Amino acid sequence: MTTISMIVEPFVRRGLFASPEQAVTEMAREYVVRQIEHYRSIIEALQAKYGMTYEQFEAYLQSRSATLLRQPHPALNQAVMLEEEDALDWKIAREMLQSWLGLQAES
Repeated sequence: MTTISMIVEPFVRRGLFASPEQAVTEMAREYVVRQIEHYRSIIEALQAKYGMTYEQFEAYLQSRSATLLRQPHPALNQAVMLEEEDALDWKIAREMLQSWLGLQAES
């Protein structure tokens, strides 16, 4: 059975951390920071791709969907489906970012 102490022991033995507790604390903090950066980059990429905020994009998608209801169009339907996939990715990234930011504030 692998314990946390066994995992971090080589880091402490090599003098990279003063104690197993410090190793775990700093590694966890660094992991949280990487997750925050990851989700921020997804959000920034989608904002750049569409040139708007998530809230603006949601309103845009509602308008496009309403247009499809009035005037069905296969190419527009396909485009909206792809945009809806991006909207879901965007929503998930926003929720995960908030979760990681909350965890960062707790630690």
